[in-house]
Amino acid sequence: MKINGGQEALLDRGGRPTLRELLTHLVFSPVNGVLRLGDTRMVLQRTSFLSHLREEIVRSYGREDAFVLLMRLGFQAGVEDSRFVKVSWPNLDPGDAFTAGTRLHTVSGVTRVETVHNDFDFKKGKFSGEFLWHESAEASEHRKHYGDAIEPVCWSLIGYASGYATHALGKLIVYKEIECKAMGHRHCRVVGKPADAWGENDPDVQRFRRQIMPRYLSEEIAARPIKSKSSPSEGDASARYDLAVLSPVMDQIEACSRARLPVLLSGPVGSGKRIAASQMASIAAPGGAMPEWTSGHGLTPDGLRGLLSPSSTRSGRQPVALLQDVEHLDAACQALLENHLRSHSQVTTQTFLIVLTEASPAAFLSDTRLRPALRRLLSIKPVVMPALGARRGDIPALALALADVVAEKLHLPARDIDPTALEKLASLALPENLLTLEAVLANAQMAVSPLKRIDAGAIEKAAAVSSQADHRDPVLRSLAEAALDEKGFELEEFNRLIYELALERANANVAKAAQSLGLSRAQLAYRLRTAGA
Repeated sequence: MKINGGQEALLDRGGRPTLRELLTHLVFSPVNGVLRLGDTRMVLQRTSFLSHLREEIVRSYGREDAFVLLMRLGFQAGVEDSRFVKVSWPNLDPGDAFTAGTRLHTVSGVTRVETVHNDFDFKKGKFSGEFLWHESAEASEHRKHYGDAIEPVCWSLIGYASGYATHALGKLIVYKEIECKAMGHRHCRVVGKPADAWGENDPDVQRFRRQIMPRYLSEEIAARPIKSKSSPSEGDASARYDLAVLSPVMDQIEACSRARLPVLLSGPVGSGKRIAASQMASIAAPGGAMPEWTSGHGLTPDGLRGLLSPSSTRSGRQPVALLQDVEHLDAACQALLENHLRSHSQVTTQTFLIVLTEASPAAFLSDTRLRPALRRLLSIKPVVMPALGARRGDIPALALALADVVAEKLHLPARDIDPTALEKLASLALPENLLTLEAVLANAQMAVSPLKRIDAGAIEKAAAVSSQADHRDPVLRSLAEAALDEKGFELEEFNRLIYELALERANANVAKAAQSLGLSRAQLAYRLRTAGA
């Protein structure tokens, strides 16, 4: 490869791998017509191709979807380059491996990176960096074809920097472009920080968590157990857990969210339906607050109209409605909902409706409590969250992710989990799926010394405790049987009476009443609201 005169010395500057070392891994085979960087095939193409591709994506899918797509592609490229450096130079100093991303950016021809500051501490997981990008290919091509931009345009480069740093540090790092040459600045200026440093409510952080990381974050990061001294933020632990729960249906979730047709979200208790619904809502309405669930029990036509009306949403943001117990809608509400779904031919302006059910799609279609046409309209796009019994191979990864979430809930340091414990968890009967898994892990966390790992024995004891908690009192069983023998028995009314009786005995103290029912205060407060008690 020809080097411009007087620039040969630049090939050996900086940490390892130097530009020269990286170039030695770039091999062209004229016989096969193959260009490789290490074991990865590369393609040499005009930058105008990327400019035209970007234009076509924006034209076909809109600015937001194009932005996310190019960020994703860049993120994945950054992750793959970080892996390449770690595999090719296994004994490399961590600092050099981290900064190698800037040199790979340069050798690939997409930009020349100048460091303003780059401060990192791998042991503490801290990072703060600011860089200048000279001659960014994305910025130069945009300005060449379209003139000055009104916003930063280096979308795939931002994704690349975030992906490389995220893989290298083992936690989500988000870069932002605060100056861009396409906007008329002298160069592009980017700043990178951990997600928690930007804040969990930051729109870019939310976009990464909801739309970029769930699909492309590597298993190495997603399922990595956090050591007790690393103290991860709740957002990091929750993101890993959500990713593990949704992995079987992520493609369906994304397709349904973008199709904007009503979604029937099906699955047994504890299978992760609410996590899936939250992910769908965040894709359909990025940056919006998570809407509350509405029950079909006692819902009035006026209440349903308010749920389906988009008038309260911001301009350009699609409203999202979450509905459960739809089979308990009265006849008037069913007719109203059916007419609403039939009349909105323009799905881009229609409320995105997510319906939650424990019935399988086939059972839902045969439920005679619902109008036949309404059943079909709500079953166009079913998404089924599988029970853990059908995901035995996923249980170890789920347990590792959930253990961190449980530790934070209990305000305990996260314990390491022995492989034998993971095998034991995968063999357990988990009747309420993730809820049972969480109960077992919580009992194990509380029983094991902070200095010890959770082993198979601890899991076995924790499972026994959870099983005892699930034991049905024979007296309660006889009362339940007697109640069911009575004609006209209504479970909702029975529950309401139980809640009111517990409150009465606790002198209206919700926390005390919740304790007598084996619930948390928040759980009882929610049930009181939904039961109208």
